[in-house]
Amino acid sequence: MLGALRSNTKIVLWIVVVGFLGFIFAGWGKGGPQKGGSPAERGVIGTIDGVSVSYRDFIESYRQRATSYAERSGSEISDSTREAIRNETWDSFVAEILIENEIDRLGIEIDNDLVFQLLWNNPPESVYRSASFQDENGNFDFGIYHREIQMHPERWEDVAAMYRASLKRQLLQQEIQAAALVSDNELWTAFVAQNEKVRASYIEISPKGIDTSDLVPSEDEARAYFKQHRAEYERPATMVLNYVSFSKTPSALDEQDIQLRLEDIANAVRDGEDFSEMAKVYSEGPSGPGGGDLGWFGHGAMVPEFEEVAFSLDVGDVSDPVKTQFGYHIIMVDDKRGRGDDAEVTARHILMKLRASEETIVELEDSASEIAELAKSDGLAAAAETTGVEMSATPPFDNGRFIPRVGNVRPAVVFAFDNDIGTVFGPYSTPEAFFVFEIAERLPQNLPTYDELAEEAEASGRDHPAQVALIYERQKDRASSLAADVATAAASGATLDDAAVRYEQQVKSTNLFTRTDYVPAIGRVNGFIGASFGLAPGQTSGVVTIEDPTRYYVIRVEEKVAADQQLFAEERDNLRLQLEQNKRRELFAAWLEGLRNRAEIDDYRDTYF
Repeated sequence: MLGALRSNTKIVLWIVVVGFLGFIFAGWGKGGPQKGGSPAERGVIGTIDGVSVSYRDFIESYRQRATSYAERSGSEISDSTREAIRNETWDSFVAEILIENEIDRLGIEIDNDLVFQLLWNNPPESVYRSASFQDENGNFDFGIYHREIQMHPERWEDVAAMYRASLKRQLLQQEIQAAALVSDNELWTAFVAQNEKVRASYIEISPKGIDTSDLVPSEDEARAYFKQHRAEYERPATMVLNYVSFSKTPSALDEQDIQLRLEDIANAVRDGEDFSEMAKVYSEGPSGPGGGDLGWFGHGAMVPEFEEVAFSLDVGDVSDPVKTQFGYHIIMVDDKRGRGDDAEVTARHILMKLRASEETIVELEDSASEIAELAKSDGLAAAAETTGVEMSATPPFDNGRFIPRVGNVRPAVVFAFDNDIGTVFGPYSTPEAFFVFEIAERLPQNLPTYDELAEEAEASGRDHPAQVALIYERQKDRASSLAADVATAAASGATLDDAAVRYEQQVKSTNLFTRTDYVPAIGRVNGFIGASFGLAPGQTSGVVTIEDPTRYYVIRVEEKVAADQQLFAEERDNLRLQLEQNKRRELFAAWLEGLRNRAEIDDYRDTYF
């Protein structure tokens, strides 16, 4: 197979050029495992089959991905998104190393002539767009490009190496995906799934809608339920930390600096600079790219501090800096209309958000480091008292990612669970503050008693969790029984509408949908959809149960539209290509997952994040 692929140069070249792999592999340093010290001390974030991934390489790849995401989304990155990007980055390193190892194991090689042909005929994108390789009309000049390769071949070694690696991966991937064939039966089944449609009426019965007035259990019943399900109430080991925090709030100098910068901008506008252009450069508000234009607005549309200044300015005037909850603004009024309560202005503004400067951040971190050193000898309480900083304690938390009242500080959680009571550690940084911690208490994994849960529930004003769970089980039983009664009535000759009236339910309807559609209020690819396609028009189902959350349905199919044979004949070739591409991806993903399951992978990310 590989020999045949090597001979098919044109196909391989085309595939490499269009990036058929579908992967963006991160850069990584390949080498044997390093010895001595912890992973963090060695600067290693993980190893894959003996190949070390350095923290430096990982974090560089992560930052590139995070920056790209922020630019595409136009918004700040949340903690959960950061974690997802870190996971994606790690997965790319794992995939890259496993694929490279497999290429080495199989001995896949690429002829030098093939690499040269690829380089000669397919310049890198950055080269293709470079003015240095374009003629006087701005078109890419292969003559210039070829002369550069001939005169300075050493400059192109890295590009050639990249092309060689791409070809090796492509040959490997094609070998794996050779079995991605689609039968006629698979083709028709997929077409039917996308094109056959039904429209249904249904009665939905949700446990949450069942009245609970006569379902409340006695204490003996709740205790018996708790005893039977006690393992479900097990609590993991938890930790309590003492901590001091240094909030990353702007200093008076930071605030003064923003005011001075905005005053300079306001004076520049008064001296003839274009306000809109200045807003595009300096404003941190969402209207910045549009020149700070806020359009027309009346009384009550803006926060009071902003509105008061905007309505007091004459047309063409630029305000002094104005502080609001969003930061500092300068405002320029373009026009006014109306009077009294109907008065409106159209204005532009430049917003600078009030945040701690780098100098302030460094000072705060230094203060946190000083108290941490003092606390290591005297204890955190004494150090806090000496320095006049307030010490607090966290609620108990488990070995996850979050510390209550602190945030997502996984490295601090790992350290806390791995060290002794009284240990002081930090500072650790979050977007809001620097924290210094002291391990105060470790609570072992435990199974609370019924009475302990009762005391906690009473203190918080909630019902006992066993009582709540038992009530819901009874709601499900009653809902299921009611659905069975509705289904029996419909099967006995009553229409779905008659059954709904008899049992005080409501008949709802869907639009036409396929097996792959999302059905509003129902969901996607679930038992409701499957049951609907199993019914003939006018036929009513038995009870159909959907979980998460639990719901019970009785369904009647009102209309069924068959898949069109003529349309299938028109679309089968494109559909076959689509299915073959999907199958190729699935085969490669399954192959890669198999490699991953067999690999020895040490993941030290928890040490860093």
